[in-house]
Amino acid sequence: MYKGLIIKESLSDESILDYVHILNVEIWKTENKPRYWTAITFESDDDMFPEKLSKAMKENKEMPWYVDLSKNGIKYIILKNNVLKYTIGNAAEKAAVICRCRELGVDEKQLDWSE
Repeated sequence: MYKGLIIKESLSDESILDYVHILNVEIWKTENKPRYWTAITFESDDDMFPEKLSKAMKENKEMPWYVDLSKNGIKYIILKNNVLKYTIGNAAEKAAVICRCRELGVDEKQLDWSE
């Protein structure tokens, strides 16, 4: 079962939410645009969920959106048309994913996802 958190405003295709079981919804006030984000904590048992989600993400060159989720000890970082993953606890694999996120334009302050 995939578990994670999606910011609804990061989606270009909200029908991806048809593939999740919503556990919690919060509204976050931010210093970014949009000013308020809808944070959706979810689970999904769809085997192709990471790939589907990568296609449903918005393209944003200024501040690339990403979703982090996990399943069976694997951490997935999902950006528009990119599915990155590493084994939780494997520092070398995580460093490679962080490096790729930087290449894709993810701000340094955003590279702090939890494991």
